[in-house]
Amino acid sequence: MQLIGQPIKHGTFGKGIVTEWNDTTITICFSVGEKKFIYPDAFSEFLYLKNAAMQREVQELLNKREAAKEAERQAFQKLRERNQLLQNLKISPQSQAVFDIKPDQYEELFSTWSVSTGCYVSGYSKGKPRVPERLKPNSMCLLTGCAAGRPEKERRIIGAFMVKEDFLGSHCRDGVIRAHPVYRLQLRTEDQIPFWPYVVQEPEKQRWGGIALKYMTNKTGERILFDIKEQLHCDESQECAENFYQYYCKRNRLQPKQKEECLLAGDC
Repeated sequence: MQLIGQPIKHGTFGKGIVTEWNDTTITICFSVGEKKFIYPDAFSEFLYLKNAAMQREVQELLNKREAAKEAERQAFQKLRERNQLLQNLKISPQSQAVFDIKPDQYEELFSTWSVSTGCYVSGYSKGKPRVPERLKPNSMCLLTGCAAGRPEKERRIIGAFMVKEDFLGSHCRDGVIRAHPVYRLQLRTEDQIPFWPYVVQEPEKQRWGGIALKYMTNKTGERILFDIKEQLHCDESQECAENFYQYYCKRNRLQPKQKEECLLAGDC
């Protein structure tokens, strides 16, 4: 579209001719002299091209810009609502989930980055997807597995992910929890650490049972993530785990530990 030389009409200055035009401004020569206007915004109020086809093109451009602005406004509103949710979020002390992942599920898990809560095994809701009511935007899904034929005490942590920032477990009726797009970890075999020592010391109590997930405390989750990040050897994995740890602590309103603090406390 070429607007230079096109006849145009202004609500106040009357008829004119376009003398200059670019992506942001348009200059029009009227009988009272040249006037500059913001392009294409001025066409939404007081400029009209004589050429109907060109006027439609400009109107389409205005419509696209307005749609983009509306999308931006909605995105900003969604961001504000999300921030308000996070600020006002009531933190439950046991809002972290631990999942039992079977070896034949590993590939699908780490390709889809989603887990199933399984189904209720008894009661009124038997057979229906389990609703992870305790999980909120501060929650982590810790992924654990036990190799086929190995004793339960050898259950290891194979990965973890935070839930999405707008996730509310009480609204999750299909029982599928999808990972946060950034805060997720897949551990190599040599980086996997035992799970049970963090929650149960007595071997006879180290039993999983027939459910897909268990809950653990927020502080236990912090200790696990700290230990994971401290024992990684790959720089890229270390950075990913550190960012995960800091985000987890922020969302759970916990003070992140430093290596020096851990050594002084005798936890390392």
